[in-house]
Amino acid sequence: MRLFLTALVLLALSLPAQADYDDHPKAAGLVNELVTKHGFNREWVLEVLEDADKIPKLIKAEKQSAEKVKPWYEYRKIFLTPKRIADGVAFKKAHAQPLGVAQTRYGVPPELITAIIGVETLYGNYTGKHRILDALATQGFDHPTRSAFFYNELLHLFLVARKHNLDITDVRGSYAGAMGVPQFMPSNYLRLGVDFDGDGKTDLWNKVDAIGSAANYFVNYLGNGRGWKRGEAVASRIQVSPRLLTGIDVNVKQATLTLADLKARGIDVSGLPMVDPNTPVGILELEGINGPEYWVAFNNFYAIMSYNPRVKYAMAVYQLSQSIRKAAS
Repeated sequence: MRLFLTALVLLALSLPAQADYDDHPKAAGLVNELVTKHGFNREWVLEVLEDADKIPKLIKAEKQSAEKVKPWYEYRKIFLTPKRIADGVAFKKAHAQPLGVAQTRYGVPPELITAIIGVETLYGNYTGKHRILDALATQGFDHPTRSAFFYNELLHLFLVARKHNLDITDVRGSYAGAMGVPQFMPSNYLRLGVDFDGDGKTDLWNKVDAIGSAANYFVNYLGNGRGWKRGEAVASRIQVSPRLLTGIDVNVKQATLTLADLKARGIDVSGLPMVDPNTPVGILELEGINGPEYWVAFNNFYAIMSYNPRVKYAMAVYQLSQSIRKAAS
């Protein structure tokens, strides 16, 4: 009997916790907004929330993602591998036509679009196993620090599922609720997804639509002309004494300096690819295996960061793109 009871306990621990999110204290506000503002059926929304499972390990995964916990020299190894580079070259060749159209329309180089898809989903080969409903209900209702963000994405999941005819109880993606080949959050699916193959549908599991949508994201996510700029540089490594950087905030989410500011501090900017002294820039500091690496980041680096606001992530995408470009040439 003791062994039987132990087995039952272990089985219970292995199953996802049932959330009953229709009864969650935050559920009423979500339901009311979906019903009164967006015209959903109240009973159906409650049924969907009742079907959602609370999976605490998804919160742990979000809080302990590699870009948050690994130093740069370890994080880089995840993405700058011979296989991922070779697979990127193959993807770029196989999708040369839509990648070329995206470059013409948006100005985003094919290797960069390829790299973002390579980092996010192994070139579309793995788009996530978690139910988006579970991920966003768990994070949106119970995340200790970012619940407001995920709550908003849960609301948008209902909207995107209705607009694009997705089964809201079965659509799969990441532990954080991102979906499709380019891993868009629901609000970005609605705002930035594009029908790039002209079939009348915006399907982010379709690689052609994913290519166009990723390019559109780089250009238009930030708005106010702060997105990707055609033909401009991304980042350049520099050799600099840390004392010259005293007082500079490094690894911020947008440019806070100019090339003139760097020159005034005695930092050599003569070898950088952009020369206008008014060019906005930022300083990046990454943990190299032999000590810190310093980089000058330009506007286009921050456009990559709009996809994921972590310097290590954006640098991995950029370096992968350059490795793909070099290997394909």
